[in-house]
Amino acid sequence: MPRPDPKIHGDVPGTSVGLLFADRSDVYASGIHGTIEAGIYRSDDPDGAYSIVLNKGYEDDDDQAETIIYTGEGKGKPANGESTKPGKAQQGHQDMKSPGNTALQRNWRSGRPVRVIRGPEGHIRYSPAAGYRYDGLYYVTKVWMEVGKSGYKMCRFELERATDLGQDPLPLHITGEKPEDKFWSPDGVEMLANRKKQKIEKRRSSRGSEDSPNGTCLKARERNSN
Repeated sequence: MPRPDPKIHGDVPGTSVGLLFADRSDVYASGIHGTIEAGIYRSDDPDGAYSIVLNKGYEDDDDQAETIIYTGEGKGKPANGESTKPGKAQQGHQDMKSPGNTALQRNWRSGRPVRVIRGPEGHIRYSPAAGYRYDGLYYVTKVWMEVGKSGYKMCRFELERATDLGQDPLPLHITGEKPEDKFWSPDGVEMLANRKKQKIEKRRSSRGSEDSPNGTCLKARERNSN
């Protein structure tokens, strides 16, 4: 099956709100997010970015389900001149002129929505416990800079879920851990959660020690009922 073109604003044809993915590779293969690593899939055209992934990227992110206070890209540069390493805490100021942050500002100006994908390390109430979930379209409604929790200037974007596009409600009931939950598959046939997990576990065990120390995205978390 050919990979859908991710360079479109709005829903990717053939996908729907609530669709689950085993990992970032599958998200990429589906065309919903056009990069495996970056949280912002940007464009250089006047309409702005195509999609974002919300998955514990920055400590200043504030996910309120229908409203998201999203932190822009950039860990900053350490004062000692060392290079920034993935997974490290904020080490300097962000810049509104960086490509991803510039793209989201264009969304704010153009009114074009972005696709939002939530991952398993996001807000415990609003994110899937396993895998990544497509949660539909959001508008960028506000842009500003403020000092974040680590004392650095951070790029901030307020996103509001689009209510004028006829999309399905936010699929918070789809967690990826229930037997009836289905994951997207490259062959176009959705797979039941348990079967998909078995496949991922087999793939992970074959890699051995190469796995992230934080575990895989399919490891279910204990949920706080409060």
